[in-house]
Amino acid sequence: LLAIMGSSGAGKTTLLNVLASRNLSGLYVTGSITIDGQRMNKWKLREISAFVQQHDMFVGTMTVREHLQFMAKLRMGSGYTTAEQKFRVEYLIRTMGLIDCAETLIGISNTVRGLSCGEMKRLAFATDMLTRPQIFFCDEPTSGLDAFMAGHVVASLRRLADDGMTVVITIHQPSSQVYSFFNDICLMACGRIIYLGPIDGANALFESCGYPCSDYFNPSDHFIRTISVVSGQRNISLRTISKGGLHFRNHVSFFVILIKEEIRPKMVERQRTFYNTNYKASFWTQLRALTWRCWLTTLRDPMVLKTRIVQTTCAIITGAVYYNTAVTSNTIISINGFLFNQVRNLNFMLQFPAVPAITMELPIVLRENSNGVYTSTSYFLGKNLAELPQYVVLPAIFNTIVYIMAGLLPSLWTFFCAVIVSVLLTNVATSISYATATIFGTTTVATTVLPIFVVPMMAFGGFFITYESIPKYFTWLSTLSYFKYAYEGLAINQWETVDVIPGCLNHTGKYFDCPKTGSEVLESVR
Repeated sequence: LLAIMGSSGAGKTTLLNVLASRNLSGLYVTGSITIDGQRMNKWKLREISAFVQQHDMFVGTMTVREHLQFMAKLRMGSGYTTAEQKFRVEYLIRTMGLIDCAETLIGISNTVRGLSCGEMKRLAFATDMLTRPQIFFCDEPTSGLDAFMAGHVVASLRRLADDGMTVVITIHQPSSQVYSFFNDICLMACGRIIYLGPIDGANALFESCGYPCSDYFNPSDHFIRTISVVSGQRNISLRTISKGGLHFRNHVSFFVILIKEEIRPKMVERQRTFYNTNYKASFWTQLRALTWRCWLTTLRDPMVLKTRIVQTTCAIITGAVYYNTAVTSNTIISINGFLFNQVRNLNFMLQFPAVPAITMELPIVLRENSNGVYTSTSYFLGKNLAELPQYVVLPAIFNTIVYIMAGLLPSLWTFFCAVIVSVLLTNVATSISYATATIFGTTTVATTVLPIFVVPMMAFGGFFITYESIPKYFTWLSTLSYFKYAYEGLAINQWETVDVIPGCLNHTGKYFDCPKTGSEVLESVR
């Protein structure tokens, strides 16, 4: 168990990222990583290593066991049977001390109560242990934990090291108990290595350089305080570090050599070949697993129930406003207004709740995708397959309530067509939400930008201004407006079969200047 230690900004995480070949965007890296003389690219290194990042990210509506089963399907791949995957999951639940919370939801901050920080960190270890890596990189595993929980977490890593795994972690300032778990330490300052070796050797080195550590003082505190570079006093701090004989290593290769000696030869002799593909599971396995996870998320998401309640309430209110509206010359505008309100309500009712459905998962998806767990295509298809039922059932329920209460044409075919238009409209609206959420990444920005696109689509939807009245230089907006096509679809469905509209004849038998048939109504709204 090797701990990379140093003050904030010393370069601990950067060094760990370089060694693990992860998160290297924006960095210029020279040299190479070799294990027993065999040069490693990032894909080969990922085959024999795991990397646990500082911030844990999980789908909070899954239980611990469900999450590990999902990851086992995708990370262990087709080389293992279902029984072997389940056995591995149960073994890790026991090893990582997760038995008591195996059926507990992971949790969502401020929404769904779940695991503690320590349990969350141990779950992250278990997730990356599924593939039996030989090297385990871990960035700040004790960040945000109290001393007791930090001790439990590092003790878990100590057990992994005792089982023959090489564990490399970064840590800011460990307690004396945590420090005692380490075999070796790497002390860093200003992006360079000052000491690398056994913990006993560090005490001897600092004492020989004139910086002895008291028997009653935490060695890690003493080392970090001695080599820390004070902001605004860089040159003074560097002179203090070097005056006693502490010197920077010129190359990180020294670090790599020591790590190489700790790695078991079996690592590079593993029988499993390096796949040409970056993914262990097939596309269909990914699709099934992701559909299952997204389906569980949809069922357990508290927002879904709230959306259904709001939807039903809005449907009843809308139906009450237009209750039993008869088709007469005086109600043509009211019916057209009802149809456009139907389009508007269905759009906004499900469009904005769809934004956080993507933005909350996006960081998780990006991390899992970059780790080679699954493709972005399989996630997108799985997400759509899992949420398709609600985007069919919810608009169908809404349409059924308002259609019956408003007293529209009592025709089964007309009703069915209205449902189809409502479902298509809802899926277009949510697709726009997905695109906006993916492009802008956060709920705040996406919900701010979304109306900038949607409001012009609504304005040129055919109700507020007819197509013939639109200036030529704005007709392209009408062509792009999905409100227009949905409104026209519902209008045609309502008026096409209406042969006579009562109320256009006066007592003398002459017609008033009003539409007399459904076809004339359709002509008037074009």
